[in-house]
Amino acid sequence: MWAALQTLREVARAQARVDVRLKLAVFVRGSLSRQDMDPDTLWELLREQPFAAHLNRFRRGGETQWRLPPAGGSGRIWARRAGVDPAACVAFAGDGKHGRTAMSLQIADLGPAMGMERASHLIFEFPDDASNRQIAEVARWSLSHLPVLWGTAGWCFDVVEGSAYMAARHVVALARRCWAIQILEPAVLQWDALRGLPGVNWLTLVGDGFAAAHGIDPAALAGLAGAEVFVHRGRDATMLAAGAAPLRGDIHADESLAPLVTVAQALKPALLANCSPMYGQLADEDVMNAWLQRFIDPQAWLRVDVDG
Repeated sequence: MWAALQTLREVARAQARVDVRLKLAVFVRGSLSRQDMDPDTLWELLREQPFAAHLNRFRRGGETQWRLPPAGGSGRIWARRAGVDPAACVAFAGDGKHGRTAMSLQIADLGPAMGMERASHLIFEFPDDASNRQIAEVARWSLSHLPVLWGTAGWCFDVVEGSAYMAARHVVALARRCWAIQILEPAVLQWDALRGLPGVNWLTLVGDGFAAAHGIDPAALAGLAGAEVFVHRGRDATMLAAGAAPLRGDIHADESLAPLVTVAQALKPALLANCSPMYGQLADEDVMNAWLQRFIDPQAWLRVDVDG
């Protein structure tokens, strides 16, 4: 027995790395391919844009090796096999000036699963020093070229590595202080995005059909324009900017949340009241529901027990 006990080793403490990134996430109802927006079509549209000029490599699905994207119709990004590929996931990346990280893009073209419709998405990730103009430019491009269901842009949590349980604790702890950093989990939102918005951010994109389905008059959103909220009208969607720049919403730094509250109140009927469970504290309904409604009922977010 003693010999067996001597073989015991101390278990390393669980750790996780959580970063905060500037992102633009755009969700589309159903499969992109069924709306003539498959990854190849999107690439042909993107490669003409100055903001995407640096995207010089891509990889598919679970691939680990990057490859050069096709040029001028010389090949395909993804050849979907009918009835075999319910999802086409492609990532694009490149290098910015002086070797710094530049904008990257993930495209998930999701067909139905188990007979249920899903939401496809494009997620653009920007370097920390990206200008507000650059982010807004990509958002306006999305309004012009995509059948937008909804979208948001600003600071978002990014779980890089480590224990999911510890990652959730880090996210919740920082979210309690920085109210404007958004929790976006694509694996959950492939379903939940069809039901509503997981909160608002610096930029919030609202498709006309999505707004109408939640009892919101798309034309009435123009009335939000003022000193703190800016409105841009796209093809079949509206973009609302809560202030002139993305905020982390640090309540200890006296950052004003008023523009975000204004946008959230206007979109209240479309906000998710609950979401599918994630992991760790993010699977706690009381915590997540209070976070989702934090700009509507701030006291509930302040009261909820995040230490359990």
